Amino acid sequence: MKQNIYQIAIDGPGGAGKSTIAKAVAKKLNFLFINTGGMYRCYAIALQGVDLTNLSLVKQIMEQNKVNLDGDGLLLNDKDVTEQCANPNIAMLASTIGTIGLVREKCVKDQQAIAAGQNCIMEGRDTTTVVLPHATLKIYLTASIDVRAKRRWLQNNKTQDIEWIKEDLKKRDYQDMNRKIAPLMKAPDAVEINTDNYSFEQNVQRVIEAFNKKIKEQ
Repeated sequence: MKQNIYQIAIDGPGGAGKSTIAKAVAKKLNFLFINTGGMYRCYAIALQGVDLTNLSLVKQIMEQNKVNLDGDGLLLNDKDVTEQCANPNIAMLASTIGTIGLVREKCVKDQQAIAAGQNCIMEGRDTTTVVLPHATLKIYLTASIDVRAKRRWLQNNKTQDIEWIKEDLKKRDYQDMNRKIAPLMKAPDAVEINTDNYSFEQNVQRVIEAFNKKIKEQ
């Protein structure tokens, strides 16, 4: 008897809690955690200072650099760049290169290959609409701009001005939602979960409950 393969896709804007919640859910369900945004951030590091209008050069650099999603860690050419990927400038550049067709095509293909044939939970800004359109469960995770900014502020050890973080998130939201290729949007069949006014543990449980409900409906 063939064993069922379950895939959970989590979409939503920056700071909504996608990564931390997805990691915790993956651990509880014993699923593979796939951080799609981390892949773009790794390539953003490789493409720093490069003329992004020179597509042949962009393609060459993409092919020369190897990205590995190692659980919680992010590896670029076998070097741990997890901390560097948290830099806001890298995050913004990652959002920018995500609008380049050949970059997104390669990343989506690689992400689908990683997810194929195994239980996994994948988070990112187009996982429910593009990368895993047939996922067992689709979650659109969201939160108010104030809550998202506070989370980023705490995540960055209170070293940045919270108002600057708020404006940065707004810019990224606009860029992600208005890009021509795979813009951020809620899939019609996604379950929306607003993480405001809930603890981290409660939000993790809400995703697991949505998954269990979906399994029972099949």
